[in-house]
This record gives sequence, structure tokens and C-alpha cells, in this order.
Amino acid sequence: MIVGRDPLELRIRGLARIGLAISIVVALLPPLGFGVIATGSLQTEMEVAGRIRAQTIGQSIAARPRLWTFEEERFDDLLRRLAQPGESLELLDPEGRTVAANQTRVLSPALEIRIPIHASGDLAAYLVVRQDTRDLIVGEAIALGLGLFLGLGLFLAMRAWPLGTLRRAIAELKAADDSKSLLLSAVGHDLRQPLQSLSLFASVISASDLAPMPRRAADMLNESLIRLGTLLDEIIAIARIDVGAIEESKDRVAIDPLLEHLVREMEVQAEAKGLRLRHVVTSAVTLSDPSLLTTIIRNLLTNAIRYTEQGGILLGCRRQGAMWQICVVDTGIGIPSDKQERVFEEFFQVGNPERDRAKGLGLGLAIVIRLARLLRHRISLRSTPGRGSVFAVSVPMIDPDPPQSVVTKQR
Repeated sequence: MIVGRDPLELRIRGLARIGLAISIVVALLPPLGFGVIATGSLQTEMEVAGRIRAQTIGQSIAARPRLWTFEEERFDDLLRRLAQPGESLELLDPEGRTVAANQTRVLSPALEIRIPIHASGDLAAYLVVRQDTRDLIVGEAIALGLGLFLGLGLFLAMRAWPLGTLRRAIAELKAADDSKSLLLSAVGHDLRQPLQSLSLFASVISASDLAPMPRRAADMLNESLIRLGTLLDEIIAIARIDVGAIEESKDRVAIDPLLEHLVREMEVQAEAKGLRLRHVVTSAVTLSDPSLLTTIIRNLLTNAIRYTEQGGILLGCRRQGAMWQICVVDTGIGIPSDKQERVFEEFFQVGNPERDRAKGLGLGLAIVIRLARLLRHRISLRSTPGRGSVFAVSVPMIDPDPPQSVVTKQR
């Protein structure tokens, strides 16, 4: 499964493609319909008129069955009298040799039919009828112009009405979401100061000489404040991304030092659960925002440690076409296929129905997908329940050069 593109944008593009397909069908129906109907009608008319003339010619052949092929002038004159304007008639013997013709040339493309002529019950000749189809071509051209006009009008109407309505609805939703994000960002900053004060008081209490029961209560308070601080940091991060308060600042990034730094940072948490955490050395270099890319991989790694109870986690980088894939591979609980898209939603968690706060709050992957869209990096996920998951970040491949540290710009 590949994620990373805005689903609303994909929906708009899908509707646009559907509208274009319908418009093309509408544009082609008039000329195709006209061509089929007009050609069929002309062919039927030619066959009916041709059979009547074939009977007349058959009667003339029956009068002199042995000598008629030597009477070219008589049959030439007969064909000229039977021919209609813009029509060519040709009389062939049973072997296909021309015996007579009305000498009218029909320009291509022409419609041709061949009618057998019988005399005294035997095949005596063939009447070949050719009809000029220039009028049909003119009619098809007119029908094509009408179809293009209708198709273009329908396409513009579909873009102006349903797509316009959808875009307005999306704009309203985005405005509401921006207002929510601004509120969360403002509230988060206002809550950070009292939370820091509470954490300081809790630390002072924990350091005091307390009886076992009060000390346990103080330790629980400290843990709850740490989790609350983590939640607040994640909410502020999501809010800042949604309101555009974080801008990308791309530069060359050597992937191996980044992975090595994250392994050193997270190995204590992994060892506390008895997990092996390692990375495969790579010489890959990419173009990205160093700080934001580190946040993406850190969140993926944190998620892997939380949902892996035995085995280990591997960080690595592999080539895929013109891209590098930075992979986080774990031996955790895995994710069912019907829930793989939802894991990137806020507060959605797999395998945590009791909402154990030790497993986080379900915001880490929501931050990952937002930052990936900001950096135009693609996130992919492969997972098998009970066997583990592979999260991958696709980043552009560039020539290896010494990376330069760049600090993310913030408004």
C-alpha cells in the first residue's frame, strides 16, 4: 500500500478523469452513430435498387444466353440507362471479367456491393454497384463537430458544477480544519507553561523523603505528566503542520549518519523491551529537509518499538529506480490490510482497544503522513498480521556529497 497523496486531491482528479471520459464518449457518439446508420441505410437502398436492376439485366441475358457477352455496346447502353447520378455500374461474367460498364468514375472512398444475376436458374453474371460516399463524409464531419461541441460543453459543465461544488466544500472543510489547528496550537502553547510547572513540582515531590504509598502516587503523577507533555507536543506538531507554520528547507542529507543517530537515540527503549535494534550501513545521499526527515523516521521507529514484543527492528536503505527507500522493518503484531490506511489517521491504533497510554495516542503516524506530504516524499506500508511490518519512505536519489546541516525554517 502506498500513501502520501492528499485523498481529497485524488478524488478531484478521479472525478475530472470520469468527466473527461464521459465527454469523449459524448463527442464520439454523433459521428459514429451517423456513420453506422447512414452507411447501413445507403447499403440497404443500393441492394434493393441493385436487385431490381439485376432482374432487368437477367432478362436481357436470358434472351441470348450464349451471345450476350459479345454485345458490349448494348449492355453499356443498358447500364447507362439504369444508373443513378453518382453511381457506377459494372457487369462481370461468372469468371469476373468485365463485359460492360456505364463508364462513370466514382471517387474513393466508395461503397461497393456485388449482386449475382441468374438466367434460367444458372449464375450468368455479376452486377457491381459503386456509390459515391462524399455526402456521408460531409455528414460525419458535421456530426463530429456537433459531438465535439456537446462534449466540450458537457466537460465544462461538469467542471463548473460538481467539481466546483466539491472544491468549495473542500475549501470550507479546510478553513474549519485550519481554525481547529490554530485553536489547538494556541491552546497548546498556553498549556505548556503550567504543565512545565506541574512537572517541576512533581519532580520535587518525588525527590522528597516519602512513605511508600505517597511516593508511588508521586511517581504515577510524574508518569502521567510526561505522557500529557508528549500528547501536547504531538498535538502542537500536527497543528503547526496543518496551518503551514512549518516550511521545508531541503539540502543534501547523508542517510547513514541519520540512521546511526536514531539507533543510538532509541536503543535504550528497545533494550528495555528486550529487542534488537540495528541499522544497515549505506552510502545513500538524498535531497530533503534533515530535521523533518529525521522526525519522520523517528516516529516510524518509535511506532515499531511500541508494537514489537519480541525479535527486533532493522533500519536500512535500498534503491528502487531513481529513489531511495528508507525502511523500518519490525517483527511486531502486524497490521491487517483493511486497517493499513487508517493507521495514518489521528488517534487510530491497532491492537490497543484498552487505550494503553504506554503505546502512545495514535498521533505519531499522523505526523509522519503530514510531513511526508509537505516534503513530497512517498510513504509505503507492507504488513502481515503476526509477522511484522515494513514502513518505507521514498526519497530522491542524488550524487553523494558531504551533507550540510540546515535548520528548518519556521514562520
